[in-house]
Amino acid sequence: MVLNPLKLALAFAVFGAPVLAGQAPSDLPVLSARRVSPTLAITLWNPAGHVRLVAWDLDSLVIRGRVDASQKFMFGAGETGVKSAIEGRVVGAEPKPSDLAVWVPRRAKVTVRTESADIEGVDVTGIFYTVSGSIRVSGTATSIEAESMKGNLDLNANVPWLRAKTGEGHLLLRGRPQDVDASTITGTLDIATATVLRGQFTSVSGDIHYAGAPPSGAILEFSNHTGGVDLLLPSTASGVFALSSVSGPIENTLPGVRPAAAPRAMRVTLGRGDASVTVRTFRGAIRLRPQ
Repeated sequence: MVLNPLKLALAFAVFGAPVLAGQAPSDLPVLSARRVSPTLAITLWNPAGHVRLVAWDLDSLVIRGRVDASQKFMFGAGETGVKSAIEGRVVGAEPKPSDLAVWVPRRAKVTVRTESADIEGVDVTGIFYTVSGSIRVSGTATSIEAESMKGNLDLNANVPWLRAKTGEGHLLLRGRPQDVDASTITGTLDIATATVLRGQFTSVSGDIHYAGAPPSGAILEFSNHTGGVDLLLPSTASGVFALSSVSGPIENTLPGVRPAAAPRAMRVTLGRGDASVTVRTFRGAIRLRPQ
């Protein structure tokens, strides 16, 4: 369905008006509104502030926002692609916070980059990158790639393919992802979903926590250097767990489970062994615990 720009404002009454920086986006000035391809590729740059993206069932793009007076809104559009950026009026000046609220077609692919601005996406497919801001993505997408060097990541999405990285931030994985590669350097990595069929979870010194029963046929790999790996498993969990550490302790407190143990290694079979789980650390502790 396509709406002309004069009718776009009426769509907010139908799709709702999420809150952005304490203000409803429908109250923000319209920076751009136009018809676009349903498979639009859009690139956004906003150094500081907040960016919120929402997918809707319209072949239309709407950008609303409030841009600091020291910044200017740049926009360029082709038949199938859009580029938009917040740029400083004075070269080299520290950017002031600007807020953007963006509505894109459901099949669009977005690329969003910021320095310190937080990013939020709802039902949006694409790439989300920030240096120190936080990233929150929810809803349904075809792929998600999210990275923050210092900020937190909260990914609560139904998505077949997901990649996520953070250095110092907390990475929380929820929703219903299937193929996942998630990593931190010093930040904690929490996996609060049991839908991952292919998963690689790594950290250098941040703790890794997994809670749930791996699905049948899943192949999961956990690796850490000095951080710990905790697996919280329900009584219904079924899998073969191969645990090894160079110098860290390996602990099993699952009731009624007798592991096959060797120096610095342990092998545990639960149920019918339907999933394959490998855990490796250098100095970090590995713990199997009941959920």
